[in-house]
Amino acid sequence: MSDGTRTPGTVAQRRLVWRRLGDALRPQATFAQLIVGLLCLLLGLSIAAQVRQGDDSLEGSSQQELVRLLDESARHSSDLELENAELERTLETLRSGEEDDVAARNAAEERLEDLEIIAGTVPAQGRGVVVSIADPDGAVRASTLLGVVQELRNAGAEVIQIGEVRVVASTAITTTPDGRLEVDGTVLEAPYVLRAIGDPSVMEPALRIPGGAADSVAGDGGTLVANADDDIRIEATVSLSTPEHSQVVK
Repeated sequence: MSDGTRTPGTVAQRRLVWRRLGDALRPQATFAQLIVGLLCLLLGLSIAAQVRQGDDSLEGSSQQELVRLLDESARHSSDLELENAELERTLETLRSGEEDDVAARNAAEERLEDLEIIAGTVPAQGRGVVVSIADPDGAVRASTLLGVVQELRNAGAEVIQIGEVRVVASTAITTTPDGRLEVDGTVLEAPYVLRAIGDPSVMEPALRIPGGAADSVAGDGGTLVANADDDIRIEATVSLSTPEHSQVVK
């Protein structure tokens, strides 16, 4: 009884069977497979060429060029570190910016108050001296009164007022055609009263220095008296004019 298989009876038949089986199992290359294989080969060759070119570019470099490349790399790394540090400082500044803004604003406001007092645009108050100059004969000269003001300034006077006029950098003390004293166009009546804010323990002795302000007033026929005062109020102010020819440099 047959089991459904057939065994070649001769050696020639068995060789024929094996040859046919080999032909059936052998891969059959198609045109598409040939194209794909060729593309893969070309890609591999291209990659190999690029790798060799990169290696050759360094291998062919001189020692000086390699040192230069290393130095440039180190310098670039250093620049990046500096930039990173600067960014960190900027970040820290931004984080503390609110506190810095408040401190800067307070400092600016304090500075503005100081400048307003120096410019004479706001009233002032503080310790100082009150100077009274008697001039019975009307002989005290403008230069003598200016010398009293300069002596007070040299002794540290921060704010000065003569009569009802605030003394500032542009203040002029002159004489009218009839011989009377005037300050910035305002005529003074004797006795001439000066109020100065500053340290009275310095200003009062300064006025009495031999050959100084008090002696100059006496030489003109007048009398100078200075008294310390712990609460001097200077109410007179000036108005600032708008510059016509100058501008802020930015």
